[in-house]
Amino acid sequence: MSSPFFSVVVPTYNRAGFIHKTIQSVLAQQFENFEVLIVDDGSTDNTREIVQAIQDNRVHYFKKENAERAAARNFGISKSKGIYITFLDSDDLLLPNNLSTAYNFIQTHKPEVFHLGYKLVDAPTGKERLPERAHNINEQILKGNLLSCIGVFIRKELALQNLFNETRSLSELEDWELWIRLAARFRFMHSAEVTSLVVNHDSRSVMSVDIEKIKTKVQVFEAFVKSDPVNQRVFGSRLKQTYASISTYAALHLAIAKAPRKETFNYLWRGIRLNPAEVFKKRFLVIVKFAIGL
Repeated sequence: MSSPFFSVVVPTYNRAGFIHKTIQSVLAQQFENFEVLIVDDGSTDNTREIVQAIQDNRVHYFKKENAERAAARNFGISKSKGIYITFLDSDDLLLPNNLSTAYNFIQTHKPEVFHLGYKLVDAPTGKERLPERAHNINEQILKGNLLSCIGVFIRKELALQNLFNETRSLSELEDWELWIRLAARFRFMHSAEVTSLVVNHDSRSVMSVDIEKIKTKVQVFEAFVKSDPVNQRVFGSRLKQTYASISTYAALHLAIAKAPRKETFNYLWRGIRLNPAEVFKKRFLVIVKFAIGL
């Protein structure tokens, strides 16, 4: 049997209620030359039984000790056989055109790394919206993580050389940190065609807020971005935009978590000092609203 063209890496942890629908969205692809690697990051529910009940030899299940999503994605990369690797969270969905669109894009542009468009879906209401429009990812990624792991495709050799940072305290920002590293080294190509859905629901991990973890996460993220010499050489002072964005990210989460107002505004003012354009973002108004209790 020939090697698959695509490897779809799906990290999962206690997502038994979502994982079947997610896998079926991959199996429904118009382009059929792929494999799906389900990396179970220590689930304690019946994820294994649900996955192993799927009768399709393109689906491969691996279980490992819990080490967060970055480690699970890296494990999937190490086991993959495809020419290109893409990532899918276990509560999100691919549209049937995802891999066919990616394949056609590859044939035309021969990219090292690229991204396809996606929509955000609110699970309770079914409402859909588009995220920030990408036009120059290599510059936009400095101002905030406009990408999701879903829709990113990386040539396997490049992925093996540029793995996700497995530092646990970086969890939920590990993808943005990697995209910045990749943008410093390669042209990050993009197609706006929508091929996937990011599903927002109450149990989604990025929805939870721990004040001390947020503060640590921001410090760790900024330290890793600063410590990469290629980031510094390529982006230089433009990284102030990144440090500003991560500061207002912290302010937003602290405001939502009802942290002491002084802490919230310290992060907010730092972000504005580093990049005054932060005041024009929707995030600024949301922070102020939550912080002052409107």
